[in-house]
Amino acid sequence: MATTAFFRGQQLGRQDLNIYLTNINGTPVNAAEVSYALYDVTTGVEVLVGPTHRVPANPSVGEYYASIIIPLDANIGSYRIRWCFREIVGGPLQQVVMNFSVIDKVSRGHDGGEGGYEMDHHERDLTRRLRVMLRDNNPDRNYHFRPPAHEETVSQYSRVFGFIWEDTELLDYMFFALNDIIAAPPKTPFANIAQMVQSFPEWRTMLLTGATYYALQAIRANWIADEFDYSIGGVSLNLEKASKYEGAQQAAGEHFQTQLEKGKATVNYLKGVQQPKYGTGIRSAFGPYAGRGVLSPRKFVGF
Repeated sequence: MATTAFFRGQQLGRQDLNIYLTNINGTPVNAAEVSYALYDVTTGVEVLVGPTHRVPANPSVGEYYASIIIPLDANIGSYRIRWCFREIVGGPLQQVVMNFSVIDKVSRGHDGGEGGYEMDHHERDLTRRLRVMLRDNNPDRNYHFRPPAHEETVSQYSRVFGFIWEDTELLDYMFFALNDIIAAPPKTPFANIAQMVQSFPEWRTMLLTGATYYALQAIRANWIADEFDYSIGGVSLNLEKASKYEGAQQAAGEHFQTQLEKGKATVNYLKGVQQPKYGTGIRSAFGPYAGRGVLSPRKFVGF
């Protein structure tokens, strides 16, 4: 039975699938030979995944871990990692088996709490469309000067470059935009994105524009921290993108406000007339206020 769970798309590190080798004195030592293999047991049958002898990362003496990325299309369920190592050259082959499971990646809810849920088909479709709007849908084609990603895997990373935003981040930005749409007068309460899409499908573009504003705000904050300017030996280097993202963010914000005003202008709402709680005889039939000099039963009947 699996004791540890990892989500689809997760990069495993030193604290995940690891082993520590020591000698009889408890001193950490490296093995003469060490490798591992992964097995899919979601169907109840052990099926090898990838090569039989994977080389683990070895950050310190006696410490080894599986440096892998769980593919986004990995089967949900139980998995097994089998470590094989020899303490000395020509020594007996020893094995250690660890069980773990793969779960689907979830996102935080509207309240930002720890409880999560899986994206529904509306959220998945809008996340894909938001990537297209942000030009983050095809990193190989769109990013010409980004450093290569650490490791590639089918359907998660492209050949060379990684995505700027994660799906969960884009979903959060859409939640922020949804709150803006709800709060803008006249108030249009929606329980979630799916309800808004069902009630006003034409507002999807407005939602994506608002999410673009927040996505650019986040990336601008990153570049504020990363930008630098120096000059050494007559050679200067300036790396500053925050202002460019700020311009794009401002344009997205203005466009979002325009769309929001036009969208809310299509919402029909009634402004009611308040009636008095108690009436006096026939006077209660003459509207919310029937004081003398305005309208009275005498004037009504013509006396």
